[in-house]
Amino acid sequence: MVELSARVKTMTSSPTLKLVQIKKQLQAQGKVILDFGAGEPDFPTPENIKNAGVEAIQKDFTKYTPTSGIAELKKAIRTAYLAEQDYEAKDAQIVVSPGSKYGLFILLQAVIDPGDEVIVPLPYWVSYPEMVKFCGGAVVFADHLKAQPAFELTAASFISRCTPRTKAVIVNSPSNPTGMVMKGEELAELIAFFHKKNILVIVDDCYRKIMYGAGKYPPPLKLVPAAHEHVAVVSSLSKTYAMTGWRLGYTIVSEALAAAMTKVQEHSTSNPCSISQKAAVEALAGDQGAVLAMVEEYRRRRDYFAKRVDEIGRIAYALPDGAFYFFADFSHYIRRKKFQDDNQLAMDILEKLNIILVPGSAFGAPDHLRISYATSMQDIRAGLDKLEAYLRHDG
Repeated sequence: MVELSARVKTMTSSPTLKLVQIKKQLQAQGKVILDFGAGEPDFPTPENIKNAGVEAIQKDFTKYTPTSGIAELKKAIRTAYLAEQDYEAKDAQIVVSPGSKYGLFILLQAVIDPGDEVIVPLPYWVSYPEMVKFCGGAVVFADHLKAQPAFELTAASFISRCTPRTKAVIVNSPSNPTGMVMKGEELAELIAFFHKKNILVIVDDCYRKIMYGAGKYPPPLKLVPAAHEHVAVVSSLSKTYAMTGWRLGYTIVSEALAAAMTKVQEHSTSNPCSISQKAAVEALAGDQGAVLAMVEEYRRRRDYFAKRVDEIGRIAYALPDGAFYFFADFSHYIRRKKFQDDNQLAMDILEKLNIILVPGSAFGAPDHLRISYATSMQDIRAGLDKLEAYLRHDG
């Protein structure tokens, strides 16, 4: 057998994608699975976006495109971002990629050298540590597990972890897995501090349009005007527009960083999917009614979840400000059922109830479970009925 590289040997598989495989295997066995593990909307891609994709195919827009994205899409990104964030980006600052995950990956590849440190929030999205390690970097955690209020994202938690080896900071807001949103004053303090240290602040805002509060999303590229070259914004269409399979995201960075990322993309994927880019133009420039409807439905589900979890009792959580996840402390029930950890609890729930939940350990938070409400109210009611009966039973 061919010897594998040292870097790939150190990588772990994505626990969330592994659950997708488990779900498909169980469904192939004829089992009805209630999936509370999904990190993707249960809604279909809106019709106007699908029609734009079909039209692109029918008009033979199926060739290579510029590596960093077509001009039409960059214009749509600039227009939408200016309207939302009051920041006017240049085409040369935008890199369109096959998904925001890949955008973050090539951004880290362009910035991180072996030995560099990257500060990552704890709990973290599962791919952050693996991407940093793949670059030869070291992961340092800004701990929000013990924050009061629970999971609150603060500048101090990141600043306290800064060392001479720090090269970049990743802020995830709204957070996956907690749904917390970093307040504007906290983000401004963080950006101002790391700007003075010549350290890049990467803001992963993939869920920024799925928010439940009245306020606007704090604009990372505008909060500290002098620091915009030290800020990178990684954005996605997947969650907002139910386009997970279309694989399209974009990054807004300094022109120098965009050029470096484009070089990496040139020698890896060549360019994003041409058809998806045309669909993305319509997503950003077209009617936003479907997005508003999806967010309102997520809010309804979130509120129902909170009511039911409160009724079950002994489950600590913070009400999500955004995204579509509950991240809750199940330590009482882990002990009550005499399990070793959250992994055992999640596996027992899967085996006995056919319900998929994601163990908190996957996000660096033992004793927790991530519960996605990106599924139908019918399944949510049925799943919570089963879960309540299971948790109340001593066996």
